Amino acid sequence: MKLRSPLSAIIGNFVLFQLLWFAAVLGAAEGWHWPAPLALAALLIWTHVTGGDLRADLRLVLLGLGTGVVFEVLLLATGLIRYELQWWAALPPLWILCLWAGFAQSFLYSLAWMRGRWLVAAVFGGVGAAMSLFAGLRFGAAQPLQGEVPLLVLYGIGWALLVPWLAWLAADSAERHPQVPA
Repeated sequence: MKLRSPLSAIIGNFVLFQLLWFAAVLGAAEGWHWPAPLALAALLIWTHVTGGDLRADLRLVLLGLGTGVVFEVLLLATGLIRYELQWWAALPPLWILCLWAGFAQSFLYSLAWMRGRWLVAAVFGGVGAAMSLFAGLRFGAAQPLQGEVPLLVLYGIGWALLVPWLAWLAADSAERHPQVPA
């Protein structure tokens, strides 16, 4: 497999996003700020080295961060969750923002198959996010403040709406930047 190929970018993005998730969640559970930004940097560097479009990647990262900040601020305002390593109770920690950035960028690569499949993206988002949050709670990266069930339900509903949104943003980026894998 050639390093500068769409397949390398897709496989590397998938593997490195999984690494980012574990670095962020386990790092937060251990009280470490640095693993998530380091893993996000590796993810972004890999897709650039393998032929990704840096402008499209950065666009999705910024849009993902904006989406994530809004969602997380609203979620935190419900009083349902507290994340480890929060500097301020009303704002999400750095490791959560790194996850949002990496996840959004993945829609140009390993999650590109969801673009245009809005119902699949909604189900994937709702179920996958609830499972991811459940795992994060078990690892100790966050605490449910009013019970797990209300938190998981709200989180799943939010992500069921946001994953199609991120897929749509990536489809728009792919149209603007023809180098992005289809």
